[in-house]
Amino acid sequence: MTEPLTGAALITGASRGIGRAIALRTAALGLDVFLLARDEQALASVAQECRAHGVHAASLAGPLTDAGYREQAVRAAEEAFGAPTVLINNAGTASAQPVQSADLAAWQDVMALNFEAAVALCRAVLPAMIDARRGTIINISSISGRTAGAGSAIYSASKFALNGFSEAMFEDVRDHGIKVSAILPGFVETDLTGSLGLNNGHMIAASDVADSVAYVLQASPRCCPTEIVLRPQHRP
Repeated sequence: MTEPLTGAALITGASRGIGRAIALRTAALGLDVFLLARDEQALASVAQECRAHGVHAASLAGPLTDAGYREQAVRAAEEAFGAPTVLINNAGTASAQPVQSADLAAWQDVMALNFEAAVALCRAVLPAMIDARRGTIINISSISGRTAGAGSAIYSASKFALNGFSEAMFEDVRDHGIKVSAILPGFVETDLTGSLGLNNGHMIAASDVADSVAYVLQASPRCCPTEIVLRPQHRP
């Protein structure tokens, strides 16, 4: 039987969908969790579900694109549970528009959340992880960070950037005992994909992504699953 993990995880986009599934799975592994998202009531509900696994859970609602909120969130997590030993950057958004008619302000919002917020949080937690010579950072990316299609330019760009950043960050910190992993799912059944007119029953479940997170967290200290690709078994 696998021993429970120790430490605390900082998880973004944790109020629903993939983030909620990750929060619950992380708590089930024994980690205290500090949850971030915009919806205060939904976050409180997920935190309560996490406590049912016998761990401590806290949350702070706010916009991850705001630098002041990010700084406040990291401080609050440290005050609640000590420096996070795990960071899971899950929060994300999309804007499906062709390049020739794109709303550039909306595109900036996508980059700010999908990429820039993740970069800032990594930078914030890494010094303590390096001092402790332990830690895990998991960036929830997308298969769109490997292949791009019409109308997906900015979403794909943000995920390509996140994948490249994750790979380079691993090289920066691997010798400090810190794991870095990017998880690249295809279509996942969430609120974001529910309006696409596809077969939701053929999509990946949020719990499948959470299983991949658990795999990374439980990996041997001698190896790091730096990239995990998840594809729906059947075409949605």
